[in-house]
Amino acid sequence: MSNSPEIIVYTQYGCPFCDIMKNNLKEWGYTYQEVNIDKMPEQKQFLKEQGHRTVPQLYVNGKHANKVNTVDFTVEMLRESL
Repeated sequence: MSNSPEIIVYTQYGCPFCDIMKNNLKEWGYTYQEVNIDKMPEQKQFLKEQGHRTVPQLYVNGKHANKVNTVDFTVEMLRESL
């Protein structure tokens, strides 16, 4: 069994903040699953049901993690979500 957290990043095409989030995760040494809501409309519905209106949205082990603007999200905040 792996101790790695399950990290899912909800994105869409043409989103510069999505690129920032993905690049930060890579730089911080975390692997993640990307869910592009342009390719998966049912996932867009999930985000709406959760009250999200923008991407990226970051979920760690099934819990929403990025509760601040993407540029303000830090590795420390991510670690607190683990």
